[in-house]
Amino acid sequence: MLKFQTQKMLWIILLLAAMGFVNIVFADNVTNGSDTKVVFNSMESFQISCFGADSAAQPESDPEFIAKLVNLAASDNSEERISALSQLAVKRSIDPTIVQKILQTAVLDKDSNVRGQAVYAIAQQNCENLPLILEQAMHDSELSVRLMAVDSLGTDERSVALLEQAKNNEEEEAAIRELAAIKLESLLDSTNKTQNDDI
Repeated sequence: MLKFQTQKMLWIILLLAAMGFVNIVFADNVTNGSDTKVVFNSMESFQISCFGADSAAQPESDPEFIAKLVNLAASDNSEERISALSQLAVKRSIDPTIVQKILQTAVLDKDSNVRGQAVYAIAQQNCENLPLILEQAMHDSELSVRLMAVDSLGTDERSVALLEQAKNNEEEEAAIRELAAIKLESLLDSTNKTQNDDI
């Protein structure tokens, strides 16, 4: 059972990677077209707050690194913006005001790869109201962003409810329903293992 589950998870990870690769490969061919493409971004009126429990930690004291991060996040090159977000996905003590500003801008990016990376970074930063943020991201027009949102859901009650909702949504893409089912199954296995260990 565990082997089958691992294979399914590997398939979904490969799908995510392939989608990102395809988007990058074709990005140059649709530069003008992408400006006119209608994209539904459910985060447009959503305020992200990353002043969480870690905000009291000593902020990053390397001004050169901070300046580089801010410049990457503001770049016209989407790959550089993704690079900035991937650095935010790693636990570092950076001024939460800077983190919040970068993430708030990134979730509104017209590039779905940037939005997806922003969702991942928000989950890693443990921003406030994370399940609510992920719920909003689950309504993004791009499958890759929705997959990242589902994959970032945790084990709390609200996240489990969102996974159940995604799994049973017949109007949603099969990849989303499948990922939600795998995560729920994994949570159930983990819960059962914990209960058995306690006996």
